[in-house]
Amino acid sequence: MYRLAYVSTAHSAVSSPDLQDILESAIRNNGESDVTGTLLFNGPNFLQILEGPEAAVSEVYDRICVDARHSHVVTILREKSTRRIFENTPMSLLALESEAGTLPNGLTASEELDLYLPSSLPAHLRQMLKSFNTRKI
Repeated sequence: MYRLAYVSTAHSAVSSPDLQDILESAIRNNGESDVTGTLLFNGPNFLQILEGPEAAVSEVYDRICVDARHSHVVTILREKSTRRIFENTPMSLLALESEAGTLPNGLTASEELDLYLPSSLPAHLRQMLKSFNTRKI
């Protein structure tokens, strides 16, 4: 099992329908490739974790890197693992509030990120995802 995480900057014109299209495409394509994961969006940025066979994850990531809906893609994690964390989820999308920007109209922020994260999520990945939620409390 291979895991990859990246962050990127959304183009300012990313809309709620764009995000729905991203999610639907990811579910369809990842399901066919045996890739699972999660995608977080906070208005200006994406953070995504992909996991699965290394070749499949690399192929999905290569397609993501050339997607015109975002730029400045930076890999922040590559690791091997003995087990899958996002077992039953080809892809999930969580929207989070951010001090750096606003969410598109029609998109509701997930209030409690922990409620959406698998209980088996390792501490280093949990911290990475939680640190992406930059809303003041």
